[in-house]
Amino acid sequence: MSVAAPDRRAEALTAVREEFGGLMGAERRLRGRDQHRKNEDGLTIAQVRALFALDKNEAQTAGEIAETARLSPASVTAMLDDLERDGIVTRVRSDTDRRRVLVLLTDEGRAILKKRRRLWLKRWDTALADVPEHDLEAAADVLHRIAGLLDEL
Repeated sequence: MSVAAPDRRAEALTAVREEFGGLMGAERRLRGRDQHRKNEDGLTIAQVRALFALDKNEAQTAGEIAETARLSPASVTAMLDDLERDGIVTRVRSDTDRRRVLVLLTDEGRAILKKRRRLWLKRWDTALADVPEHDLEAAADVLHRIAGLLDEL
């Protein structure tokens, strides 16, 4: 009887690894599609990720946005050029360190982000409506651990 428990654990770990691989594949496919597609507000998903990252702190450098949004710094710099041109963000020199350029959301950027957040949360709520709270908490913990594992590589 004691043999069954380790076998079930091994099967569960295998299932998590396989599903994680599926998640990574979905993320790669999304990024591939995202390069060629903009949504109704004219933004790519990567741009929206950068805006969500920017919304977490009032003003950030391009490097900080890239780190928070898990995007490459080079792509964020180019992305900010487009977002600034479209009036979604603005860049200003830091008052305390003139070498630092800070990025801020404009009022238009905040409005777009508010709409996007509402739509995204609705999709999450719909997709996960029947998942019990304790399963969501466990999933968040597992994903956090996997992220830490990847950061160690």
